Parts: sequence; C-alpha cells; structure tokens
Amino acid sequence: MGDQTLMIVGFAWASPDDGEGQRVVARLERAAPPDARIIEPVQWTTWQSAVDELFPRGVRAYWKNTSFDRLDGPVAGVLLRRAREQTWRGTGFDVHHLGGVFGRVPQDATPFPNRTARFWLNIYGFWPDPADDAARTAFVRGFAADMAPLATGGLYVNFMAAEDRGAAAAGPPVYGARAGERLAALKRRYDPENVFRLNHNIAP
Repeated sequence: MGDQTLMIVGFAWASPDDGEGQRVVARLERAAPPDARIIEPVQWTTWQSAVDELFPRGVRAYWKNTSFDRLDGPVAGVLLRRAREQTWRGTGFDVHHLGGVFGRVPQDATPFPNRTARFWLNIYGFWPDPADDAARTAFVRGFAADMAPLATGGLYVNFMAAEDRGAAAAGPPVYGARAGERLAALKRRYDPENVFRLNHNIAP
C-alpha cells in the first residue's frame, strides 16, 4: 500500500438541542462526504483518552503550535505543502476553528493565550526510534517557522518545547499580564515550595 494522508474532521456538540447538532453534521457531510463517520454521546474523560493508544509510554515527541486569523491561499499553501512532506507514521497536525462562545469569553478571564484567534494550529510529532529525533524535530520546527509570518500570536503551554521554558517562566508573555499574576498568586498559595516544577513552571 502506498503512502496515505488521513484527514479527520471532528467537533464536540455541547448543546441540549441534539437536532441542531445533527443539522450541522448534515451540512458538513454535504460539503465533504466522509468515508466513515462516528456520532455518539461521549463522556469528557472518554473523549480525552480516545487517542491514548497512539501515544504509548516511552514514545519520542516534539510539538509546536500557533494561532492565525485567515485560511487563505498562503496559509493553505503551507498546510498542504507540509502535509505532502509528512510521509511517516506519527507526526501530524490539526487546525481548530474557534470563535462562538469560546471567543466571547474575556481574554483575561482564563490563562488561554489568544481567544480572539479564528484558527489554532497544533503540530504534534511522535516516533519510537531515537535515531529519528533530529529529522522529526526539524520537520515540526520548520513547519512552525513557515507559519510564523502568518500567525497572530499566542503559545499554548501544552505545546511548548524545552527551548520555550523561558517564556513560561516569564508568565505574562504566555498568559497575559492579569492571568499570569492570578496564576502566580495561586502558586504562592497552594505550592509555595514549588513542588510541582517539572512542567513549564510558574515561580511562586
């Protein structure tokens, strides 16, 4: 079998109006008929663990992300070119379409970095063989670099790499000034000894 590129379109419908959700699905299917579909009620914990088997314990990984406001020719060109280059199992990317209720939450109400963005790009790489570290990491870094001139800013902490640790320690550049101050206050209250420090740390 030759190389294949898989595209998955997914979303969560949280309204009690199931009929409206079904109508949204129908519009999507008319626009791009799927090869397969799964529509079912799912508990949040089940949704969160749905791809656990894709990331087995001990896997190598390197991720990047960014946000952007337009899905035009230049952006599509980067996404399609990089998708064609990615021919090994593991590494991939997803584009989240934001807006709606998510975009109406005040920016400083939560630590999420950019609620005004229309789209969010996650580039996630994983592979089992340490010999692939340099090539796979270079692909993810190169993809992120290609998107940088088209991005609108924002860095999601879960996708920050080791070289990004300084940005997390600074607080405000990642979270915004007010949210960063609130997180630091929580850290001082609940973890003044900085026991939980093996992440992208906020100093107490």
